[in-house]
Amino acid sequence: MALPMSPMNLNTSYKYHTFVGLVIGIWLALFLVLIAPFDAADLSLSIRLRILPFYGLIAFVTYIALIPVQNWLFRKMKQWTIVLELFYLALYNLIALVGCYAYYKTDIINGTYDVWKFTFGVYYPIFFILFAVLVLARWYSNKRAPLPVADTVVLKGDNKLDILQISFSDLVSISSADNYIEVNYLKSKHLQKKLLRTTLKRIQTDVPELLKVHRSHLINPAHFKEWKDANTLNLTQMQVPVSKKYKSAVLALKHSSLKMDDSPLS
Repeated sequence: MALPMSPMNLNTSYKYHTFVGLVIGIWLALFLVLIAPFDAADLSLSIRLRILPFYGLIAFVTYIALIPVQNWLFRKMKQWTIVLELFYLALYNLIALVGCYAYYKTDIINGTYDVWKFTFGVYYPIFFILFAVLVLARWYSNKRAPLPVADTVVLKGDNKLDILQISFSDLVSISSADNYIEVNYLKSKHLQKKLLRTTLKRIQTDVPELLKVHRSHLINPAHFKEWKDANTLNLTQMQVPVSKKYKSAVLALKHSSLKMDDSPLS
């Protein structure tokens, strides 16, 4: 069961959301014309066909107009959660209500209900049915969203079977060892080591996100913890030396702006 703040899959494609908007718009128009709830039953079919589909159009336009807001929130928060989904649905409900009531009070419908009677006597009984259609349509759309590209790196040695595929966030450092490289990475939160027959230069080309801190060492900047002394870095569960030639690159890291007592910045 997803928790309120647990990340959800979200489809940001306008193509799929246009489909969702059409589903709810067409469904609402057909429901009002064919089922004819409330006073609509007193109208002839020809009149219902002329005036009621506009409610479906309002539902469609409102939904499409809010997709940029949804996508902006997704980019801003860097995730989509149940809380954000409920916020989006509540915002859609509010704007659709305003649009439907405004149309209800035009000369076309010439409605006599005040806003409260329309809201609770007409709008919400229909919206609660539409809500199920909306949720199912969005669920289908989000299910069709492309899965995020896995945060993985593939390290290959000269031997075809010499391959290590791990999450980049688990990669701590890579060091040269004669004709091999030693890969230091986390597995179940414990530091592991693996030898691959290749060169540090080749790895640096394949994984440019790694930072060179020594002629024999590359590090994942995310695992930099602090300076042990002027020439040594503390990484996650290990240490690596820093040569004078590459020290400026390490000092440029945001982490390095924290002046430790034994940091070269002190």
